[in-house]
Amino acid sequence: MMMNENNSKPSSPEELSTTPSGTLDNFAFGRTDEHDLSADDPSLPERARALIRIGNVGIAKEDHAAVSAFFHPDFQFHGPGGAELDREQLWAFFATYRAALDDFTVTRQALVSDGGDYVATRTRFAGVFNRTFTGDAGGPIEPNGKPFEFRVVNIFRYAPNGQLAEEWVQYDVQAVLDQLRS
Repeated sequence: MMMNENNSKPSSPEELSTTPSGTLDNFAFGRTDEHDLSADDPSLPERARALIRIGNVGIAKEDHAAVSAFFHPDFQFHGPGGAELDREQLWAFFATYRAALDDFTVTRQALVSDGGDYVATRTRFAGVFNRTFTGDAGGPIEPNGKPFEFRVVNIFRYAPNGQLAEEWVQYDVQAVLDQLRS
C-alpha cells in the first residue's frame, strides 16, 4: 500500500500513484522525480556506466555481442514467483518485449553499489504496445496501441572476471499483465 504525503494510507483511489500513461503504479517507489541515469555521466563508476549501457543498447536494442560479453556464461536470473532463468532464457524474455513494443527502452533511474560485487538498481522498461505480446504463459496478448511501462528493482552480482553472474528482480507481474491487457 502506498502512503500519501501525510505518511498515512490513501483515502481515495485518486491518491494512488499513476504512471504517465494513466495506469495504476502499485510500487511504493513508483512516482519519483528521478531522472534516467546516463552511461556518459563521468561521475558514475565504470561498472555503473556499463550496466546503464547494457540496458540501453544490449537489451533494448538487441546487441547480441554486447550482452554475450557482459553476461557470464553461467549467469542466473531469479525473478518473481520463483522464476529461474539462464542468460539465453532471459534474452528470449526481453525479445518478446522488443517484438511487441515500439520504441522499447530500458533505463536505470537509481543505482546503489556496495563498492564490491553487488549493484542494485531501479530500472524502467517502456514502449508503445503495437504488436502481439507472446511472453505470457497464458497465451498471446493482442496490442492496445497504448504507452506501456513498468519498473523493477534489480540486485546484480558480478563474477570475479567482471561479467554479470547473477540477478534478483522484484516487480508486480500481475500489474504488468493487467496493463498489457487494458
